[in-house]
Amino acid sequence: MKKFFFIFILALIPFASTTVRAESDLPLNSEAGIIIDAKSGKVLYEKNMDKSMYPASLTKIATAIYAIEHGDQNELVTVSKKAAKADGSSVFIEPGEEIELSKLIAGMLINSGNDAAIAIAEHMSGSEKLFMEDLNEFLSKEVNVSDTHFTNPHGLFDKDHVTTASDLAKITQYAMKNETFREYFGKKNLPWEVETWDTTLITHHKMLKGELPYKGITGGKTGFVSQSGYTLISTATRGEQDLIAVTLKAPSDKVAYSDTKLLFNYGFENFTSAKIDKKSMLYSADYSNTYTLNEDLYYTHLISDQPILKTGNDGILSIMNQEGGAIESFDLETVADVRNTVLPAPIKKETINDDKLIKFSVSSLGWGGF
Repeated sequence: MKKFFFIFILALIPFASTTVRAESDLPLNSEAGIIIDAKSGKVLYEKNMDKSMYPASLTKIATAIYAIEHGDQNELVTVSKKAAKADGSSVFIEPGEEIELSKLIAGMLINSGNDAAIAIAEHMSGSEKLFMEDLNEFLSKEVNVSDTHFTNPHGLFDKDHVTTASDLAKITQYAMKNETFREYFGKKNLPWEVETWDTTLITHHKMLKGELPYKGITGGKTGFVSQSGYTLISTATRGEQDLIAVTLKAPSDKVAYSDTKLLFNYGFENFTSAKIDKKSMLYSADYSNTYTLNEDLYYTHLISDQPILKTGNDGILSIMNQEGGAIESFDLETVADVRNTVLPAPIKKETINDDKLIKFSVSSLGWGGF
């Protein structure tokens, strides 16, 4: 027999904006930075997150996820002269050489090969220019970022090649949902044999390769051009909590990593992730509607919070803390199937009064009450 979880929820007081915050300031030395919960997307801390910035090679995260989702990983890519002669960091591929798309994507992420990025772009869209049109459309329409415009697939400086810390966190959050991307992004090394080079590529990310060890690190990408300073994206997991940290325009790589560690420590020490399972069935406050979730709902709260579910007759589900402050909200019309309620026996609507309403506390990555 299929099991459903029934949750009766307190009527909602006037809806308040959501917030999670442990303290007002962190001493970040990077010009911009952000830490988000990868499951809920909640911003835990930010500095200049919407400021237009130059990302350098962090661009390659976008190039990689687009190629993974829209390309055949087993196809052979023929390297052009333009790709082979790319400036900057390289995986040393040669004109006319044929390399699997999957190998180029992995090499681009691990060794930050600009030559690999151009070869991928030309293979995917026919030219680098057309690829940038496709990539920007993908980022706007599928990833839903609004402040990013890339002019090349690798991140070498162009005054019009811009993004924000917020957008980069969203792009990484989107990419990390893809198993293939997660595998490449978390690789510490990769055997690399091409026509002129037989070696092992080693990630540039010092936390990932263990030079600056950090508990729970799962992936990362570095970047640098003089105009962007040192840029860094890192992912880490502890228990059921997945965090994404972005730092932009640090004066040195030492600062980029210290800021990243500061952001991770802040996230792991102050917040926890929670989930309302998609098997859950929710009732509106007046019991006129039943909502059956069609997806898991994730939210983030302070470790000290004791979350409570509340809803109103307008279909808004709110997660409240013990002080009555709103932690998160969901429009059930968009995340659940709705139908008129027929209350299961022996529960009768007329027997439930304000003194008998059932209140449920929600535990991390689940919920309780029965």
